[in-house]
Amino acid sequence: MEKVLLIGTGNVGSHILEFIARDENKLEWVIGDIDENRARLKCNNASIGAAHHGKDPVFHIKKVDLLNIDKTADLIQKEKPIAVINCSVLHTWHLIRQLPNQIYEKISSAGLGAWLPCQLTLGMNLARAIQESGERPYYINTSLSCLTNPVMGKIGLAPTIGIGNVDLIAPAIVTYLSQKTGVHRSKIDIYLVCHHQHWVYPREAGYQPGAPYFLKIIINGEVVTDQFDTDEIMYDAVKMYPGDISFTTVSASSTIKNLKAMVNGKRTATHSPGPIGLPGGYPVILDEKGASINLPDEILLEDAIRMNEESGKLDSIEEIKDDGTVVFADYAYEIMKDTLGFDCRSFKPHDSENLAFEQIARFKELSNKYIQ
Repeated sequence: MEKVLLIGTGNVGSHILEFIARDENKLEWVIGDIDENRARLKCNNASIGAAHHGKDPVFHIKKVDLLNIDKTADLIQKEKPIAVINCSVLHTWHLIRQLPNQIYEKISSAGLGAWLPCQLTLGMNLARAIQESGERPYYINTSLSCLTNPVMGKIGLAPTIGIGNVDLIAPAIVTYLSQKTGVHRSKIDIYLVCHHQHWVYPREAGYQPGAPYFLKIIINGEVVTDQFDTDEIMYDAVKMYPGDISFTTVSASSTIKNLKAMVNGKRTATHSPGPIGLPGGYPVILDEKGASINLPDEILLEDAIRMNEESGKLDSIEEIKDDGTVVFADYAYEIMKDTLGFDCRSFKPHDSENLAFEQIARFKELSNKYIQ
């Protein structure tokens, strides 16, 4: 029986557990978390729920500290998983929503990319551990893949695919179009190139409009893109989601769909952020070979990449250099310096961990003033 290593049992990770516990799959799951007891309880909950469906999932719980790359590599070498899924992050973005609204809005306007050290560190450590182990599993990274995957890609650690972002927006667009036209979703196809910025602009305070994207709409086999206001579709489709973190169930569903496509070698046309280390999100084909870009004739790959790099500038990141150095946009730098005292214009990947803990400490210092 093939094994899958899932690390992190927070919101997305625990939803994955609940779904796969009830699913028809012939996989053995190794569940890792820094908090072994939390992982055990989450697995228990999923397994107990699965009993109502006559399912008996196989979970093996392991304590995994992604700050210890060597030990993580040893685990991967021992378990030899066919796929590794990262659902861990040092600091989750929605904690800033607990701050007073004026402060939240200012920090939010810096963009989530301003917290890239926190989003990048554990996923990059896991990529290093995979490399060190000598194993070659599919690597699915769920942590801000539009921005973290390209950093890893620049230093030879590219995950196979990411999760969320474009693959939250794409099914929402299909659902939106189905509701508007009365056409069943199975008769609607789209090709979408877009960025995490397009996901957060309608949802979070302070994000700016104008990020470029590409959208092609096909209904009943006919290209009908010019019959719609695509700006309206991009905005309204995202607004179909609740404003809280309910969307993490969709991220979990996306993860399982993509995992099955690769593990089972079932050719699947879908969308993914950060495939093979590219910035932003793209249409992709998933199969036993991993991910390949699946653009229509109307757009070239270099143009799609350029679009997503431009969108990244509205999501805190001015540039990711060829050596993986991340350069923050001026506005993001100024906001993080003014609100948190975090004074960093750029960083190299190997500095990510120290900077992440500095960001966490500075956020804690600020939040202690307002959150009891």
